[in-house]
Amino acid sequence: MGVLTSKPFVLDKDAVRLLISGWSSIRGTGQPRRWNYVTLNLADGTELDRVYAPDTTAFIPVLLDGSKHRAKTVFIRAVDDADQATFSMLCIDDVRTATLPGDFARPVKPLLAFNPKRSLRLEDRNCSVEVSRANGSITRIRDKKTGLDLLLEPRLAGSYRFALPIPGKEPWQTIEANWVFGKDQKLTSHSLDGNRLRLRWDGPLKNYLHESFDVSATMTIELRDEGVWFGLKIDNPTRYAVGETFFPTLGGIQGLGTTRGQLQATEMVQPSGASASAQKRRGAATAGTTPAPAGPGFTTSAIFKVFNNMSWLGDQGPEQYYAYPETQPEPWVGFYTPKASRSVLICARDPADRGLYLRLELIPASSGATRDDGNWPRPSELRGAPVGVELSFVDVKGGPAGKSYEAAPVFLRFLDGGGAEIIRDYAALPP
Repeated sequence: MGVLTSKPFVLDKDAVRLLISGWSSIRGTGQPRRWNYVTLNLADGTELDRVYAPDTTAFIPVLLDGSKHRAKTVFIRAVDDADQATFSMLCIDDVRTATLPGDFARPVKPLLAFNPKRSLRLEDRNCSVEVSRANGSITRIRDKKTGLDLLLEPRLAGSYRFALPIPGKEPWQTIEANWVFGKDQKLTSHSLDGNRLRLRWDGPLKNYLHESFDVSATMTIELRDEGVWFGLKIDNPTRYAVGETFFPTLGGIQGLGTTRGQLQATEMVQPSGASASAQKRRGAATAGTTPAPAGPGFTTSAIFKVFNNMSWLGDQGPEQYYAYPETQPEPWVGFYTPKASRSVLICARDPADRGLYLRLELIPASSGATRDDGNWPRPSELRGAPVGVELSFVDVKGGPAGKSYEAAPVFLRFLDGGGAEIIRDYAALPP
């Protein structure tokens, strides 16, 4: 443990760029707290920016933003304050002043003002939700306290997606990917009753090849418990079973913030360790012998700067997927913006009798190689195309033929704080 402080120097550019590796908590769980970091500070000690060890032994390029303090005297401080009985390290290399990427400090383009002719809106004092009148896609989810929007690219908006597998004579001949996309359907009716919005797509609905199937869908959006509740019911009188179901489809996520730099600094927070229910079972089984294990922790990743691809398939954009309960102990994910110390929690609410996947896809693609500004496509590479992460909870079991199917409802809420606060907020949610 210790502190390494540079000599004071004049910040001749916008930022300090360095390579960093090491661990910021026990096995990257975020527990009991985060440690091992590097800061950029004014001469009087005022902290301008901070980056934590990235929980990997690979060196990651990072930027400490001092753009509003150019030509001032600053210094760098590297802190190893890991006080737990565990392996830990902090490594830094190649420290230099640097110019921020051209769009780093560029303000996020504000979304268009609400247009009642094009959109439906549901809002209370905590948040507002907008959906398209044409197809029911969710185009906006706004945190009223901070004015931050979760969905920044309406062109990637969605609602739901499900498959109606067409059986073949042999299992290998079954067409599994007979997809019905909510964004491709016409919204036939809606009703707004207080804090509840009901959206209806009457059948027949069309698949991606524009073939018709006698199914209908109803999505309910309700403001409750200081957040947003999403529900989906599929009426399926056909001879086809409901296959994989993606719900809700939240497209166009780019991070939380008011500048491109803040979007990149947004962290994805996920649960780690044993789930609360598993801990209770284990604690009961071992009563009087050994103490119950500590509560669940969390891991973080900077997916809005570097989006790692977990799939070897090449028919879509890079994707990440996490199985509940096999590899993820609780069915939730959060996004945390350090600048505003504000987060959003997104969680499935009745997962007891079903396995789910949390799935994220970067649309349209990544650059492949990681550059100093990450691996997201740059504006010059997009040439006007939309970019963003699409998030869904995926039920791979689906429902039987000829019967209605209801997706696991999903709840979303904005809150103060980061990973530890997300864990407490999730644990305190009503059933």
